[in-house]
Amino acid sequence: MKVDRILIPTDLSEKSNAALETADQFIESFDCTVDLMHVIPLSKYLGDSFDKIGVPLSMDKDVYPKLVENQRKELSAFANKHIQKKENRGEYIVTIDRKPSDSILKQIEKGNYDLVMMSAKGSHVGEFFHGSATDKVIRRSKTPVLTLSGKMVSEKINTIVVPCDFSNHSLAAIPMAFDLAQKFGAKLEILNVIEMYAHDIHGVEPTTIGIDEDAVYGGLKGRLKSFFDDFEEYDFRVEDGDAENEDILVHSENGEESSLAFKTVVLKSIAAHHEIIDYGNEHADLLVMSTHGRTGLSRMLLGSTAEQVIQHLEIPQITIKPDLKK
Repeated sequence: MKVDRILIPTDLSEKSNAALETADQFIESFDCTVDLMHVIPLSKYLGDSFDKIGVPLSMDKDVYPKLVENQRKELSAFANKHIQKKENRGEYIVTIDRKPSDSILKQIEKGNYDLVMMSAKGSHVGEFFHGSATDKVIRRSKTPVLTLSGKMVSEKINTIVVPCDFSNHSLAAIPMAFDLAQKFGAKLEILNVIEMYAHDIHGVEPTTIGIDEDAVYGGLKGRLKSFFDDFEEYDFRVEDGDAENEDILVHSENGEESSLAFKTVVLKSIAAHHEIIDYGNEHADLLVMSTHGRTGLSRMLLGSTAEQVIQHLEIPQITIKPDLKK
């Protein structure tokens, strides 16, 4: 995984600046450049008309330029505080928009970033309320988005978990997780949650009682192998491991191979997102997941519970939107 440029949008609230406090870990590992961005919500400054109070000022000529200048200075101060090396500090971008998410998405597309880092919770003003801007960016960004509820819980990323429902889109998150696990020297786990009353369990006959986890694990392993056979551009293959529920991912690049053991965890739950949150908070330092899937995971990421996961997950998560051609 290449990470040369990172964008960190912030509303300059204390909660929103969690991403800044985490940036150093990625800078240290990838030696990348970080751009900081702040969106001034347009409606915030239109409550009173200058004409009504008789002030001879123009919003466009007098007020907004000064606001932009002041916010850019604040971004510079935050960068000096949280990004130690000057060479890793990039641009300070300030825009004015009614919808912060729209400005952020435009900048993501314009800036050709490798990763976006945002707080799951911002201030209680406008669209950043309860992380709604973050939620919209996650849904629409083609660039991976790392969200944080606070500072990194662990000083080091030791375990990376990938929740998968074993649809193609959910499996497409595994290559990025593999690269990150190698970069951080972390363990890799693939988590599948069987929803007890789901109509389809990845080719395994659904029941509500006595589900055989071994049968599910075998089906999932076969599904993963066929995924990498179908999508040869990833240059991955799966080999059998020696330990229980443990196998090996092998990646080929430029004629060289690298490998990493991974563990598959199969759990049962009434609701997949609850189990993912609980397992992630207890066992992982980072979650990597796709914004598309099916069954429980699909509902979690594309439906009304997406915000709940972001709000309740205490550890960082990276969401990706894979562009699968098949």
